[in-house]
Amino acid sequence: MKWEVLKFGEIGDLDRGVSKHRPRNDPALLGGKFPLIQTGDIANADGYVRSYTSTYSDLGLRQSKLWKKGTLCITIAANIGKTAIIDFDACFPDSVVGFTPGDSATVEYTQYWMRSIQQRLEEIAPRSAQKNINLAILRELPVPLPPISKQRDFSAAVQKIELQKSLLRVALDSSCALFSSIQQRAFRGEL
Repeated sequence: MKWEVLKFGEIGDLDRGVSKHRPRNDPALLGGKFPLIQTGDIANADGYVRSYTSTYSDLGLRQSKLWKKGTLCITIAANIGKTAIIDFDACFPDSVVGFTPGDSATVEYTQYWMRSIQQRLEEIAPRSAQKNINLAILRELPVPLPPISKQRDFSAAVQKIELQKSLLRVALDSSCALFSSIQQRAFRGEL
């Protein structure tokens, strides 16, 4: 297709999350108002992290960094190359890389490109105590870039699909609640 190919580090800001304090699970760091996303949250997401269970306190935030909504999170330890876009401002540890695209890429295109190479990243990840991949390797990855107009069209299509998925999740939850209610009434002999 003769698309331009740039290094991943050239198409936007790509940096590791921050968690300077040790131990990381120090209770003084936790329980505040700042969302904290972990590698498992990203690996188990369906492309977007829409909720959180852990939070940082003010002290936790001071030793970390608050990433903006729309940041692409990429796991670099344990679950190599898994991705999710955060749906709110959040912190994450140094086992996650955050990517914010520049003018030549969209976050949705970049996420799907990462998904297409995830298995390869898993295969090349050096193994010590656990598999991991470093920021230097990510920054050097060649990224084929379609014209930005095509990427924006792709992003718009992804957003429409995500909206439909969200509406379907709401309808499914409603149907499940209704079924449960009817089932309970049936077992009580009220139908």
